[in-house]
Amino acid sequence: MLPSYPRSLACLLSLACVYSFAVIPKTTIAAGGKLTITVADETTGEPASARLEIFRGDESGRRMSVRRTVPAGVGVVIDRTLDVSFPDGPYTFRLTRGPEYRVIRGNFLLEPESLDEHGVRLPRMINMLEKGWTSGDCCVPASPNSLPLRMASEDLHVAAVLGHEDAKPIAGRDRDDPPANDPSWIREDAVHDRGLLFYGLSAQPAETDASAEHALSTSASPATADAQLPVVARLAAIPRKDRTDRNAGSGTSNDGGGGEGTDVRVAIENPFAWPLPVWLASQRVDGFFILGDWLRLDRKVLNPTDGREPEAPRTEHPTELGRWAERIYSNLLEAGFRIPPLAGSGSDGRSTPVGYNRLYVAAPLEAYRQLDSGAEVAAPVRSESEWWHRAFTGNSVATNGPMLLPMLSGQIPGFVFTAASGQVLTLQPEIQLSVRDPVDYLEVIHNGEVFYSARLDEFAKAGGVIPALEVEESGWVMIRVVTLYEDHYRAAVSAPWYIEFDGQPRVTSQSVEFFRDWLGQYEARLKKLPPKELAPHVPYIRAARAFWTARAELAAGSEE
Repeated sequence: MLPSYPRSLACLLSLACVYSFAVIPKTTIAAGGKLTITVADETTGEPASARLEIFRGDESGRRMSVRRTVPAGVGVVIDRTLDVSFPDGPYTFRLTRGPEYRVIRGNFLLEPESLDEHGVRLPRMINMLEKGWTSGDCCVPASPNSLPLRMASEDLHVAAVLGHEDAKPIAGRDRDDPPANDPSWIREDAVHDRGLLFYGLSAQPAETDASAEHALSTSASPATADAQLPVVARLAAIPRKDRTDRNAGSGTSNDGGGGEGTDVRVAIENPFAWPLPVWLASQRVDGFFILGDWLRLDRKVLNPTDGREPEAPRTEHPTELGRWAERIYSNLLEAGFRIPPLAGSGSDGRSTPVGYNRLYVAAPLEAYRQLDSGAEVAAPVRSESEWWHRAFTGNSVATNGPMLLPMLSGQIPGFVFTAASGQVLTLQPEIQLSVRDPVDYLEVIHNGEVFYSARLDEFAKAGGVIPALEVEESGWVMIRVVTLYEDHYRAAVSAPWYIEFDGQPRVTSQSVEFFRDWLGQYEARLKKLPPKELAPHVPYIRAARAFWTARAELAAGSEE
């Protein structure tokens, strides 16, 4: 029997409206020159790691550095217990452990020669792992600061690191005393190259195929990473293998291709990059970062560091760049690609807490298990390779805040619904939602258009029930929850469910033209290069033109 989430409002919103932060009154922490803070999980009572920020005065004051700790991007890791000693005066602290826990805020006062100890219990809003959803950061910059400990402090279970860097010793911790964080799967075979991310790429270079048109359409030997070559040369050399089931004109496999093997996977880590239409034309892309290093806690990012800016008219609002990445992804789907969303710190995310942008991956439906209470939930993925396989299959939700568990007619994201012409598919969206930020809106997106949109109070008045979709043509569906957070785009976005009638995916002329226009702008920029620098790009541009021309013809034929 396939599991389904109860539609009762009590179940759907039991955790959704906990917006306020837990606050420790100022009078409860009175300390002198030294304060000892200990952390435990409120539910289990077990000691826990967390991320701590301390400010001089209130939260608008200077963030204090803490010695003998592990830096965590923003703040430091508190590994179960931590001693802090600062000049006399008032301080504010903020303590958190990833998005599944509430944020603890409090105050303390340091006075001469006084000592105090305070225990903090972190309240958990939801345990995603118990519900079968395992968290991961798909792109973590290498760092000498202990990654296992930082992952434990953020309740994160999977990480892909850009290479390896030896970790510094950790003050007060035995190397044989690992943090309590099971599972903790770390891979160090991710390679970043000018906006693309390669997972499992061999370090041994080889010569590039002489024909770029051939390299864009057939398998070739691994390309050199020579900086003088366009990065698409490296991309084009990746064998296609079984990736074609995610592109227009292919079959309806729900497996995602590739199995649980160690073949190379390629992701677009910079969704704004000028060569994006060329990369897509290679048909070797396996993932797309919908949340990345343009969404960070240390500063606001208004424009891409390298790539196409949002289209006019600009709002210059801190959430604009996040919405632009999501719009690009929507056009990618409308242009006939089946590329799952990814999320992570990003190649420029050294100052971002690990797992701030994260991907939750679900186990396959057949792995659902029954709890002692009788409720049916998904069993967590069984291995690191299965997690990555499911990530590239699209059984996932990307988030940097809301905890969203979505279903569509009893199926997790990534599922392909099939039908024949003349049939009508009735698809019922269902969600569970836990948030700690006020929610702006909840939306169901169908073929790039908003099918359903509601504030949480409107959703509550409707009894927590989303209207069913009546579908008669190929397309896709996503569910997203957007918060009112002001400093950048903070949201949860499901991977798509796909719908195929008569084995034909959806391809629209409007979205194909979106990328053809992008390609034209990229060409105009390349033409400003000296002839010697321009020459390596020419064959790839020609191949991309041919691809998008064929895709436009396919779109025109399907729209007749």
